[in-house]
Amino acid sequence: MLLLYAPDCMANLIVNGGFEQSEVLGTWSIYDAIPGWTLEAGPSIEIQRGVGGWTAFEGEQWLELDSDENGGAWFEGEQGSSTIVQDVVTSSGQDYLLGFAFSARPGVDDNRLLIEFDGEVVFDGTASGIGLSDTAWQYFELVVTTDSDLTSLRLSDLSISDTLGTLVDGVSLRALPGPAVLGLLPVAALLPGRRRRRR
Repeated sequence: MLLLYAPDCMANLIVNGGFEQSEVLGTWSIYDAIPGWTLEAGPSIEIQRGVGGWTAFEGEQWLELDSDENGGAWFEGEQGSSTIVQDVVTSSGQDYLLGFAFSARPGVDDNRLLIEFDGEVVFDGTASGIGLSDTAWQYFELVVTTDSDLTSLRLSDLSISDTLGTLVDGVSLRALPGPAVLGLLPVAALLPGRRRRRR
């Protein structure tokens, strides 16, 4: 089949989708904001690098959405569930391919990721890290549509708020071409919820 389009070749509209553009001191750091992303709810934006010897989906860093509250040792009742958001310049009525990697935190049973695009929930998923010694990234691609010229992409942790869990990496958003070219895409590339596993 002749392909005139490949998603990986199209420009990623997400700034800092791999969470690499922040200086992590040691194995993790917390921020009020990072390039491309702002904190909408919760205590902080926590970026990790090599925590527990774990591996990123891409690059060397990733996001933990059940983030640290105080930048120090854990304490009883510490809250962590956070929401971060990025506003993206889009075209009303345009279809986009949203990609992201999601992993449970190793050893943590409760990891729940909620993703909203243009105010609509497009993903609500859970994963267990019990028995894991390393991250176990699942990669998802979803076809999403916006009715706005400026669209919010929102990532939220809905797990138990205890500063442990819900890891995200490799976030991308790419405009899909018109229907004439879409007809040349492999069917699997267009199915909402398509996933592939990558370590």
